[in-house]
Amino acid sequence: MIDFHCHLLPDIDDGPACMDDSVAMAAALRDAGFTGVYCTPHLIKGFYEADNQKVMEAVERLQTRLTYENINIELFPGREYYLDEYLLGYLKEPLHLHQTPYVMIEIPSHASPEFVKETLFRIKCMGLVPMISHPERCGLLVAPQNKARSSWSKFSRTARTIFCARLEEPTLLEYLKDLGCAFQGNLGSFSGWYGPEVQKNVQIMNDIKVFTHFGTDAHNLRGIMRLPADIIQRHATQTS
Repeated sequence: MIDFHCHLLPDIDDGPACMDDSVAMAAALRDAGFTGVYCTPHLIKGFYEADNQKVMEAVERLQTRLTYENINIELFPGREYYLDEYLLGYLKEPLHLHQTPYVMIEIPSHASPEFVKETLFRIKCMGLVPMISHPERCGLLVAPQNKARSSWSKFSRTARTIFCARLEEPTLLEYLKDLGCAFQGNLGSFSGWYGPEVQKNVQIMNDIKVFTHFGTDAHNLRGIMRLPADIIQRHATQTS
């Protein structure tokens, strides 16, 4: 079972501040059933700007420490790129999610839909495959509220899937799916970590099979420990 999105590396972004905290997180992930973790620190101009070499070295150091501690979990390098005007420049030397064609992209809700389309199209033309992190949390990718949702509980699962596919799936999301993007859902969204609207969004997206991958998006030990085991087993094992 693989965690495709985790801020596990020490002193790189807003994840753990020190190696001991990273080790504790890794042990908790192992205990939860994960055998591998993609370490995906933020890359945001002006905030978190560690270069690819620093990320790779941090992965190697942490893996060495985990081996010493007999914590049997494999680490893979990656990053979470922020979609802004600097992104294409950073992707001239991309750090893929290890041995995959994917680069993880976070889409800010304030971005222009046309800018998102153009940028991700250009990334595809570079031979890369964007993996959109936690789309259920992005205002550009979730459906507007619909009055018919008040009768949501009356629908069967099949009817809800058809309803969502026809009425709820946003145009930008359809475009990105057709473009061939992958989509990584946060396991915590199913537990309501980010509020009831995100919890609703993640279930709708899951019903209409948007997600290709799942991750914890954990930044600290607490973010792992409060993940219900049934949610991990139900969704993380569905990853393609």
